[in-house]
Amino acid sequence: MKNILKSTIILLAISAFLFSCSSDDDTPPNQNNFTLESDRNALIEIYNTNTNNTLTWNITTTDVSTWDGVSVENSRVSALSVGNKNVTNFPTTAMQKLTALERFNANNNGIITIDVSHNTNLKNLGLFHNQLTTIDVSNNILLEQLLLENNNLETLDVSMLSNLTDLKGGNNNFTNAVNIANGNNANMWRMQLSSNNLRCVQVDAGATNGFTGWLISAGANYNTNCN
Repeated sequence: MKNILKSTIILLAISAFLFSCSSDDDTPPNQNNFTLESDRNALIEIYNTNTNNTLTWNITTTDVSTWDGVSVENSRVSALSVGNKNVTNFPTTAMQKLTALERFNANNNGIITIDVSHNTNLKNLGLFHNQLTTIDVSNNILLEQLLLENNNLETLDVSMLSNLTDLKGGNNNFTNAVNIANGNNANMWRMQLSSNNLRCVQVDAGATNGFTGWLISAGANYNTNCN
C-alpha cells in the first residue's frame, strides 16, 4: 500500500512538472489579444500616470472616441494626439497594448524616454519639442513620417524604414553621423537635419548630392558610407 501511495505521489509530481513546463511562455503579448477595452485601459494608465496632465478626458466614460485626441477605427484606437498636454510619461505597459496605433503625436511634453517598439502599425510619429536623448524605431517599419526636431538626440538610424518619406530632426545633438539610407531616398520629399553638429549623413547610392527639400548642417556631407 505504501509503495502504491509513493508511486502515485511521484506520478503526480512528474505530471505537475510537465504541465508547468508546457505552460511556460515568455513570448510577448499577442496583438490579437488586444481589444478596444484594453486600449481604453492603456489610455487610463497614461492619464493616471501623469497626474499633472491637462487632458480633458472623462475616463469614467466607456466611449474613448469622445476623448479629445483619440480616434477609433475598426474597434481599436488608431490615432492618439496629446501634444502640449503635460504628458511626460508613457508607460511601456500601456504603449504595448496600443498595437493598432497608426498616428501618434506627443509633441511639447518634456518626454525624456519612450518605447514605441510594440506600436508596429505606426505610420506617422511626432515627438518633436521634447527632451529625448534616444529613440529606437527599428520595429516601426511602416513609418512614413517621423518628426523629431528639437530634442536631445545624439544618434539616429532610420535605414530600416523603407516607407519613410518625411523626416525632420533639426536642433538635436547629433555629433557624428545619421543613417537615412533606407533604399527610398529618391522619394523622401522632406529631410531636415539642420542645426546639428553633424559630420556625415549616410544615404542611398545616387543621393550623395541630396534632393530638393533636403537640409543638413553646415559642414556635413552626404556619403554612402559614414564609418
